[in-house]
Amino acid sequence: MSTVDPVAARREEARRAAAPGRPGAPPGFGTWAALVGYGGLWALCGFGAADAASYPVASAYLTEDRYPVNDTPAFLWALFGGLIAALLLGPSGGGRCTARHGPSYAAGFAHLGGAAGLLYGARRQWVRPPGEGEFVDAAGVVVGSWGVGPWIAWTARWWVPALLLAVFLLRWARAVRGHRARQRREARAREVIRTGRRVSGEVTDVSQTGVEGAGRPRLDVVVRFTDHEGRVRWVTKRAYVGADAGRLPRAGDRAVVWVDPLAPGDQRAIPVALCDRGEDVEESLQRGELPYL
Repeated sequence: MSTVDPVAARREEARRAAAPGRPGAPPGFGTWAALVGYGGLWALCGFGAADAASYPVASAYLTEDRYPVNDTPAFLWALFGGLIAALLLGPSGGGRCTARHGPSYAAGFAHLGGAAGLLYGARRQWVRPPGEGEFVDAAGVVVGSWGVGPWIAWTARWWVPALLLAVFLLRWARAVRGHRARQRREARAREVIRTGRRVSGEVTDVSQTGVEGAGRPRLDVVVRFTDHEGRVRWVTKRAYVGADAGRLPRAGDRAVVWVDPLAPGDQRAIPVALCDRGEDVEESLQRGELPYL
């Protein structure tokens, strides 16, 4: 006869299994390895792009008699191979990484990898001018000075990777702001769940937004409920919803709604949990998770 409650044991096992993937958890070794591989694919793409650009870039700052051979780039396979592989892995792996570990991990490795590949490829593959700022022919005679175009072409090995990093920093700053806003909303929702009034609700409408993340559609779910004063209200929640019970939510599904008596009309302060998702609301709350929309 066992002295351990099997139901409690199953819950604890499920909690441990979910812990590494909980939102905000630090990436493990496998995730870091995948991110490095993902960044490496973009580095391969960047190297191939630098190789493919070597002839048109050189034609901007060299005299015609010094042009490199205009053949098919030797590393054209790297450009398309790295790009296709990265694009295939990005939407699924990048979305899961963002959902589990916070924003910008995958995007950061993509931008850093692409910038590093471009920088190394330009240094290795581009033809160095015989004199920076001057057009020098094959006989060594200076035939003119560079204008804006040649300087832009030659310095592209620096400003293109720098532009990629700047774009990443802007995206990172935006993602961090969004992440912190979500954390504030979650903290507010936890407070309302702890101190607010719990009432029953019903889904009255579900509509697609046309957006997906990590294989989950983003839906607008409208829930009707009666607040603590007996007034009928509707709240619309936009969230990524997975088909945990084998189907997406639909009109008629039951829901649980928490209302803040001090702000019953504030939709941002109204957590909503669907009851027909194959997950008990109380179990999720005990694990510290928020099963709400």
